[in-house]
Amino acid sequence: MSDVERNISASSSGQLNKRSCLRCSQRKVRCDKVHPCSICVKAGVQCTFPGPKRTRQTLNRPPVSELLTRLKHLEEEVEQLRSTRCHPDTDHTDLDDDPNLQKTVKKTELLVLKEGKSRYVSDEASVALGQKISELRDIIESPSDDEPYSLDATYNPTILVEGGILGDHDFTWSLDYFRLHYFQPARMDALWRTYQENVAPLIVILHQATMARIVQDACAGSDLSPSDEALLFSVCYAAVASMKAHICPSVLDVDRDTAIQDCRRAVSQGLRRANFISSQSLSALQAAVLFLLCYRVGGDTRLVWAESAVVIRVAQAQGVHRDGRNFALPPFETEMRRRLWWHICMLDMLSSGDQGVDTQIRPEMFDTQFPSNIDDDDIALCMTDWPLPKTGFTNITICIMTCQIMTGILWPRQCGYSDMSTHDRENLVTALGKRLHEQYIDHFNLDIPIHWVVATVVRLQLSKAWLATQFQSGASDVKSFRHDDRVFETALELAQFSYLLHTNEGTPQWSWLCTSFKEWHVVAFILSELCLRPLSPETDHAWDVVTKIYSSWQHDMPRTDAMLQKPLDRLMARTAASRASRQEQDGQAPFSQEALSDEFLGLGDTDSGLLFSGLDWLSGSLF
Repeated sequence: MSDVERNISASSSGQLNKRSCLRCSQRKVRCDKVHPCSICVKAGVQCTFPGPKRTRQTLNRPPVSELLTRLKHLEEEVEQLRSTRCHPDTDHTDLDDDPNLQKTVKKTELLVLKEGKSRYVSDEASVALGQKISELRDIIESPSDDEPYSLDATYNPTILVEGGILGDHDFTWSLDYFRLHYFQPARMDALWRTYQENVAPLIVILHQATMARIVQDACAGSDLSPSDEALLFSVCYAAVASMKAHICPSVLDVDRDTAIQDCRRAVSQGLRRANFISSQSLSALQAAVLFLLCYRVGGDTRLVWAESAVVIRVAQAQGVHRDGRNFALPPFETEMRRRLWWHICMLDMLSSGDQGVDTQIRPEMFDTQFPSNIDDDDIALCMTDWPLPKTGFTNITICIMTCQIMTGILWPRQCGYSDMSTHDRENLVTALGKRLHEQYIDHFNLDIPIHWVVATVVRLQLSKAWLATQFQSGASDVKSFRHDDRVFETALELAQFSYLLHTNEGTPQWSWLCTSFKEWHVVAFILSELCLRPLSPETDHAWDVVTKIYSSWQHDMPRTDAMLQKPLDRLMARTAASRASRQEQDGQAPFSQEALSDEFLGLGDTDSGLLFSGLDWLSGSLF
């Protein structure tokens, strides 16, 4: 019996061939192992299966001399890459104008984009596979036997037990209910407007015109892809999270807690439907990052920290950590990937700070440049020319400035920064602050609320970094900053403006997110100083400030999982006991909580010029 007759007989008896057909095996694609297979039928060619015995394959190894030549070539290429690698403190924006940028790209890495999906193969992987770029592209674009092609009941990428983006196994709750209730045009329009007003100015992940089309499709009842639907669920969650509790019932006909739970479950199930872990869709990754950045506010911060690690891995699998210009991606795609990667970096920074640990992302892990300082209206899906960056305030400015602080101060602190003297560290912060002011903040109009909020957030970050240079002094320098009035006053001013940012009546739509930026270390430093400094009007004022801030933290997040919460509770109790003991000895009246008014703290008079004052409160000490 011939091989063909044997294959036909096996197919008619319902048995599949044990091996792929010769053509599928040669092309390295998945074969259904039925004679003739669907691939060959579709191509209109003869389908032939091999015999039951494998043919002996002869080894076709190159000679040793050729291997040595290849090794030498690779060593030279690695040496060239090392010489052109950017230093951690290099400004990424300078790379946009570098004419030699393409020369530094690794020749064998590959980023494949197709139908809104992306997949990345690194230099090391391509060398190990021993394939040419054209062959790698064929392999990547072809489905694999091991890769789940579509989501079914047997595949579940969940790795966490409950909550967050990868859990929530409440199968009694249905997405159909969510779509029916929340996708009504009036409600969806209200949620989208809320997102644009309360979330988009501070979390700039999405292109609003592109997202508006998805919202319109949902309101019209059109079918959305699982990834786009998950992204819409995240937008709904962010909008509800930013709402005041008394507004939610009038918009959604449910209380805010119920709406939060509904949206959280929708995001969780939506990302499972989009097959988030194995997803190659940028929309699914955007949905996860947006959700986690908002879930930090009042959610389980430890879970956010754990799940941010999964997000980083998925981003690397999609090549978001590599700049789009390296692969000649169009401007729109490049800018959106830049925005997404740097918000992942911010998520890593914030969630790691909540747990008191170092960030997972390091500057040597990526080469994605900063987003261009442009507005959403300056980029479109079909554009081919790169837009010119603007000076001053744009939609993305807050992301750019935060990332420059991260790359200029936070990451260098983890690689040699601690070896610098206090004076050099102060100069580093001061130089960065001046550069941000000259390039951005000096061009703001601080009478515009969002300009003031962005400027205040950045000034607080710089001030906190300046204080960190004092806190991180060596053992021999500890006494130099302890009882230093300049440091103490700066810390107190920082705490006051941080509280003002949370409670300012002129910017209530952004206070929901600002409350999640808690200056733990600053308040802890003030409390430790109050245990040592003598009673005085200045220390009484400082105690009033930190007590009011502490009370607002307890009210906003009574069940926080932040690692620094319990130590701060103990320090607060110790400081209160110390002050009460000294007040009793001096015959002073004990402290009353009723004395904590905004007017008493100097934060209540918003018409005095403090609200939009140009932030001159640290100009004498820092800039």
